[in-house]
Amino acid sequence: MKTAVSITRYFGSFILLVGISLNVKMYFFNERPTYMFTILSFFGALLIGISYLMKPKVKSK
Repeated sequence: MKTAVSITRYFGSFILLVGISLNVKMYFFNERPTYMFTILSFFGALLIGISYLMKPKVKSK
């Protein structure tokens, strides 16, 4: 489960950075605003938050 937590955290960070960079690109080139990039950034932040709430399973001996 520890790998699932780290994969979720890294994927969330990647999605968040992609969303932020696309938002900056949109404002820099004066493109038509869409909420897709904002939703993408929110989804990345949500994944990072979920990864901190996930608890690793305790291995039974």
